[in-house]
Amino acid sequence: MKLSLPFLACAIMLLLGGRAFACSCAGSPSVCESYAGAEAVFIGSVQRVEQAPPVRDEDGRTFSGGQFAHVQVEKLFKGSAGASVVFRTYGTSCDVRYEAGQRWLFYAHYDKEKKVWGIRACGRSTRVENGADDLLYLQGLPASAQRTRLSGKLVDYNGAPLAGIRVKLTAGKKSYEVFTDRNGVYEMYGLPPGSYLVKPDLPLGRTPFFRTSAGIGTAVELPARGCAGLDFYYSADSSVSGKVLDPDGRAMNKVCLSLLPKDDKTPPTHVFDCTDEEGRYMIDEVPPGEYLIVFNDDDEISSDEPFPKGYYPGVFEREKATLITLSAGAKLEDYDIRIPTQEPRRTLQGLLLFEDGRPAAYAFVEFKAESAKAGYSGEVHVTTDAQGRFSLSVLQGLKGRLRGFMSTYAGQYVNCPKLDKLIKEQNGRSLDVGTKPVPVEVTTDVQDLRLVFPFPACAKAKIE
Repeated sequence: MKLSLPFLACAIMLLLGGRAFACSCAGSPSVCESYAGAEAVFIGSVQRVEQAPPVRDEDGRTFSGGQFAHVQVEKLFKGSAGASVVFRTYGTSCDVRYEAGQRWLFYAHYDKEKKVWGIRACGRSTRVENGADDLLYLQGLPASAQRTRLSGKLVDYNGAPLAGIRVKLTAGKKSYEVFTDRNGVYEMYGLPPGSYLVKPDLPLGRTPFFRTSAGIGTAVELPARGCAGLDFYYSADSSVSGKVLDPDGRAMNKVCLSLLPKDDKTPPTHVFDCTDEEGRYMIDEVPPGEYLIVFNDDDEISSDEPFPKGYYPGVFEREKATLITLSAGAKLEDYDIRIPTQEPRRTLQGLLLFEDGRPAAYAFVEFKAESAKAGYSGEVHVTTDAQGRFSLSVLQGLKGRLRGFMSTYAGQYVNCPKLDKLIKEQNGRSLDVGTKPVPVEVTTDVQDLRLVFPFPACAKAKIE
């Protein structure tokens, strides 16, 4: 599965009016810290939401102005708030999006100047259905604040809590055990302060979603009379694997496959893989269910995928596809796909060199067609090997240009005046420097091509 997410970290990207905003969080504070730092802590229900007027930047572009959420306070744990309060967001990626009918656990702060409430980015404010860990602590006040507390939750791939799972807490030679409740929450009070290794038993038929931490246990520091916590997320421990072969039975590289749930139109975005040089694929961490294996899902014929969208075991018509059934923990192997037909391709091979004849290792070579038919891609990119060699398979019949290129910036290389001159001409910005494009009409295989950078090989600057 081609997915990598850091443990207890998030990176959220939104496109608002054509402009990208980013919000990145390296974890959230403990429930104790959040409670101590908030002006008011309460449960509230969103009664109605008003959109704030849009805003314009200096270039005249329009962006979201955020929301005014009118919230009825249901239960107050700290501070003072009226029966009804207004929360304001400002349309950034760090803002939540409120909807009428939602119930929230708020760790809230009041803006006296604007007379509206808000929550901290990357804080613990959350929908009530996701706040079982926090609510155990809050409902236990004031007694819960008088002792240390180590807690967290175990969550399944579909968002369901994992109940009855043993969690082992180890500090040096001492160890403790606790079990998750019906909400998937584990908690233990009164532990001595110090560093603890937290390791849950592996739930049946599941695998850790955050492999580098949840799978081997994770250390956490428990302060004196304070809180600490770790959450664990799990995917299904199921997979399907096989090979993709061309019509002649040869392995195909860079063919991407996904699983389409029965009767659904859109595959889950995280359930996919692309074949390696031996044509092998493995789609793992798949929730139980019935699926179609789909190849070339975007239905664009390209040099890497010279065929239209298709399905296992090797058909282009969906009604002829074979359903597969994945149960929890199932490992389906040898689900090979034979592509029935494909567009002809030709191979372009050669060397990418610097001006002094030295090979350009691990640089890039691209072919760009002058034009391509609708539904076809006219671009191919590869990376050179350690000797600067490249090999591209390109759809037969395309006309275009072949070039080598690399990305660099001022100061990356030393004693390289020709390259420095190119960078200076770009006002010192990072740039894509390339060879002179070579016109190519792809009608036959071509070998011994030479692409040459207009500067010699240079040594990289040392990073202090």
